[in-house]
Amino acid sequence: MKTVAIILAGGSGKRFGKGLPKQFSTIAGRSLLEICLEPFQSHPGIDAIILVCPTAQIPLAKKTVAAGRIVKVKEILIGGKTRQESSYIGVKATPSEAENILIHDAARALVRPELIGRVLEALTGAMAVMPVLPAGDTIVRTDDEAKIAAVLDRTKLRLAQTPQGFKAEIIRQAHEMAKSEGFRDASDDCSLILRYHLTPVATVEGDATNIKITYPQDLVLAEAIYRNS
Repeated sequence: MKTVAIILAGGSGKRFGKGLPKQFSTIAGRSLLEICLEPFQSHPGIDAIILVCPTAQIPLAKKTVAAGRIVKVKEILIGGKTRQESSYIGVKATPSEAENILIHDAARALVRPELIGRVLEALTGAMAVMPVLPAGDTIVRTDDEAKIAAVLDRTKLRLAQTPQGFKAEIIRQAHEMAKSEGFRDASDDCSLILRYHLTPVATVEGDATNIKITYPQDLVLAEAIYRNS
């Protein structure tokens, strides 16, 4: 087993404002979770999938995996209270013989095989990889009074995406260091690598269609992208 993909579907969906977490919402008659899992299932570079989701949705996750015949899913685990904790749970469950670990947010359900491939290719020469996009809008920094403190140089800014890829030993080390420190607030996994100065993080071109579905209105855009892909 060379490469394991960890899919984090553990969000509570509070900002989404619906009964079920967003990853179980549907577009074009299909659940976002099934749509998300399929590119990892079909990609020849992915050997196994570990799915992490809320306790209450374990039965639905199992049903989704079975209905979609996502046979690469080897484990469905109960997620933690934070994204970082859920990621740690997935990393800890990854078999010791795995060389590479990809970590992906199920909220980015429209991930394409080509992006997965770019991350995997970059991992042949890097220890950690993040897909990024140029910042299209002007980005500002505010002060404690919510006033503009600075306009940032967007030519040096990038928007982070997932899946993020790692050599297995380096992401295990990062999570163990965070656990020892008691740090729990990482918004993604590459930030842990950078926090502990473990290795440079390489970048690859992201995908503008790999949107993060956060609010109900995002489903409209997601469905349009999905139907035209």
